[in-house]
Amino acid sequence: MKAATLHGHHRIEVQDLPVPSVRPDDVLVKVKSVGICGSDLHYWRTGAIGNLIIREPLVLGHELSGEVVDRGPSVSKLNVGDRVVVEPAAPCGNCRFCRIGRYNLCPEKRFMGDPPNNGAFAEYVAWPSAYAYRMPVEMTFDEGALVEPLSIGTYATGRAQITPGDKVLIMGAGPVGLMTLIAAATHGATEIYAVDVFDWRLDKAKEFGATSTINAKNEDVAKKIEELTRGELVDVTMETSGSPDAAANSVKVTRRGGKIALVGLYDSAEFRYPVLDVLMKEISLIGNYDGAHSFPTSLQIIASGKFDAKKMITHHLPLDKIETGFRIMEEKKEQVLKIQIHP
Repeated sequence: MKAATLHGHHRIEVQDLPVPSVRPDDVLVKVKSVGICGSDLHYWRTGAIGNLIIREPLVLGHELSGEVVDRGPSVSKLNVGDRVVVEPAAPCGNCRFCRIGRYNLCPEKRFMGDPPNNGAFAEYVAWPSAYAYRMPVEMTFDEGALVEPLSIGTYATGRAQITPGDKVLIMGAGPVGLMTLIAAATHGATEIYAVDVFDWRLDKAKEFGATSTINAKNEDVAKKIEELTRGELVDVTMETSGSPDAAANSVKVTRRGGKIALVGLYDSAEFRYPVLDVLMKEISLIGNYDGAHSFPTSLQIIASGKFDAKKMITHHLPLDKIETGFRIMEEKKEQVLKIQIHP
């Protein structure tokens, strides 16, 4: 099969690899659509995310949909020909975190496209059938590939316990921010403010339900939020940009007793943060790592058609042009949100 393999910083090559073998509980999925994630870009740029270091060639990619073409002898709930979306995390099922339902924290979890596990920038992937979900017949493969990034926002908004009537601020209107915005709207947030530095992204945020937008290049975010909320500030801030400055400014715009959810991926493991203000305002600071139990809900949100998730997709590329996709994302010369690869 053809697969795009990362060999080092800024070096990805399409080559022939064996089709993955199918274990008793696995399904073999022919990949139809797979998105380039910000974490894929991070690996491509640096060869590592934290202590996850790529030491040998690796196939990236984890936002996928496809068709089941084979299954292991223990699989009974999925059939050859089923159209599925795949949750890229496969936990051990036995550790303390798995037993209490927080399987995203499983220390033995395999994650597709994290070393040493090959991912979905390939014609086929084999994965445990328990983490493959049948798609509705009306859902396209491109829509299906958006379920994984939406699941990140769905999980984070659940962790932040957003409820009807909340005022929510989304820091960053990139793909994760827009997906988090959709999830916040689904949770019933009545006022949703989106912050970014690109007007075209803020226009997208309005399409997905933002009630107000702020361009951080042109406006003082804290003053604008105080004005929009009539001095009350926001109940919940979802920091999705991965900017240390945005993370620190989140404290300024969140009310006393409010919540800040850190969702974005930061380039640095450490940066200055106004911890004393967090303490004195009794702000709950919520970390979010991957997600658990959020795939079925995210699948339903996209299937409902309430949000036209396809508007997230700005580029389509074949597998042999995947390097072009990474460069488009890095150079930021084009208006880019989600780039879908079609093996």
